[in-house]
Amino acid sequence: MSPDQSRYVPVNTNVLLQTLVEAVNEQVQERRATRALLETPPALQADHALVGDNEPALDRDLRVCGYIARMVEVDLFEPARGFADWVLERVEPHEARTGDRDEAVAALCGELAMAEPIGKPDPDDPAAMSWRVPGPGGHVRHYVARRAIEELLRDREEPVEGDPADLKRAWVYGFFVRTCEEALADEDDAAAPDGT
Repeated sequence: MSPDQSRYVPVNTNVLLQTLVEAVNEQVQERRATRALLETPPALQADHALVGDNEPALDRDLRVCGYIARMVEVDLFEPARGFADWVLERVEPHEARTGDRDEAVAALCGELAMAEPIGKPDPDDPAAMSWRVPGPGGHVRHYVARRAIEELLRDREEPVEGDPADLKRAWVYGFFVRTCEEALADEDDAAAPDGT
């Protein structure tokens, strides 16, 4: 072993991933429990049945968890403070069709949530847009979504209909709503003369 190599500590990737996921999940659950979103974004409330028609509260809670998870990432990880530069290009066709930015964001996020793999996403999968948002990456987000699902299903008396893994779609939807807000706010700031 060279002297340079002796300065590094071997890291168990699974332990690191689990620690990271737990740190994000803990903050998401704390924020969700201690404060409601003061103004729930219209796109977060859009009429998409991502969990099923019989689970509106679970659908809403998962969307909020995904939304808050993106906020937590930005707080915790400096690389996450960049915005997803592909959002504007992807939202424009929806906005041209609907004439309303909130509806356009809701349509795009619904599309992205339905396309995102339910399993652990491959970084090379073009449908795995969770990898194309600055921050800890699609694998961390996949496991944070699964932890949120575990938290929300833990105290239920009745099982959910279908595969619980499918619940990830609602979480991903909320995550992408926040991602779009960040990118569009940055675009709006850039368009304002002299930052006003």
